[in-house]
Amino acid sequence: MKQPNWDAITAVSTVLMAITGIVAVVFAVVQIKEFREEARVQHLEDRIREYDSPRFLAIRKSLADQRIDQAQKRLRKLDPDNEPDELDEELDFCNDLGLLVSKGALDRNDVWSVFSTWLFDLYADARPVIDSARKDGPAYFGECTDLVKSMEPIEEEENNGSDDHPSEDDRYQFYLTELNAQPGQQIKGKHATH
Repeated sequence: MKQPNWDAITAVSTVLMAITGIVAVVFAVVQIKEFREEARVQHLEDRIREYDSPRFLAIRKSLADQRIDQAQKRLRKLDPDNEPDELDEELDFCNDLGLLVSKGALDRNDVWSVFSTWLFDLYADARPVIDSARKDGPAYFGECTDLVKSMEPIEEEENNGSDDHPSEDDRYQFYLTELNAQPGQQIKGKHATH
């Protein structure tokens, strides 16, 4: 009777274990990618719900009411040392979006697609407040600033940069739209996909 070739059996077993390990690693990587993508979608949906919530809608409308002079059909002058609290709250929301993008919890292109019109108009309007705050420390509204700057190349590529530096009239029109926003409405903007 011929003895089994233990060296060959060991080699085949080792190869099979290695293949099984590689398959397990590939499977785990695919699952992790799917989990991360699902988490990004969930984070985006959460931010959309927050943006459209009655509480945040009231903040947006209140800011719009304070920023526009409907009789003169223009924006009111913004005092960077006495800005509306609602502006700070909206900038905090922008900061939160920026942090989630920088940590990979949100996809930058998705944020651009959903929020860019709001972000570009708000950021352009709030620049005096942001610049004044950043004199005290560059971290003030830093995530928001980084987010808006990082979306400018996307805006340039997708729309030839048409909306990344809105004029005063664009911002006035934006705030008029905000005044008329209703709960449950989709986010309005040239880029909104939801």
